[in-house]
Amino acid sequence: MRKKWMVYASWSAALLTGVVLGILLTGSGSKGTGLSQLMHTGIGRTAEVTGQPYELVLTRSYLCGVRDEERRPVGTGHLPQAMGEYKGWEIVTSDAAKMILMKREQDISPACKENGHFGLSADGMLTLFHGVPAEQDVIQTFYRINTEKMEANLPKEELENLKRGIRIRNLAEYNSILSTYGEFQLDVP
Repeated sequence: MRKKWMVYASWSAALLTGVVLGILLTGSGSKGTGLSQLMHTGIGRTAEVTGQPYELVLTRSYLCGVRDEERRPVGTGHLPQAMGEYKGWEIVTSDAAKMILMKREQDISPACKENGHFGLSADGMLTLFHGVPAEQDVIQTFYRINTEKMEANLPKEELENLKRGIRIRNLAEYNSILSTYGEFQLDVP
């Protein structure tokens, strides 16, 4: 009997939440009577039913391996308008308090453009660093470089430049480095 009561109570709570949100979402654009009029405060803002704004978490994933996150509070009555601003974003998760949206950017991140350097890690891996390789602030690791093959085929300065760090400022430079050093990728058995 107790289990049956719990099931009915949870269904009722879900139904009530759906009805309230439905009324708010469909009535948020009208200035008529009823619930939408009661929701307007004296200064023209819509009051929150739950007391807490809904949270949108905007995650951007860049080609260089960087992910950044931005959090935006959105009033429940303004959620449909806010979602209209993020067409093309993928919904990762959603619950009663927040929604996580992701966008895969076809570019390198602003942080990589500002201070990204390709270099060799201590174990010979082609690595993207935030700053010069000596600082060891790794953003992304790619593959092991065959330095012997590289020394045989390129001027010695090329290997030294890679050890010191090669600055990248845009997607074209990023792709160029990956392409140039990709032929020296160490074959993995």
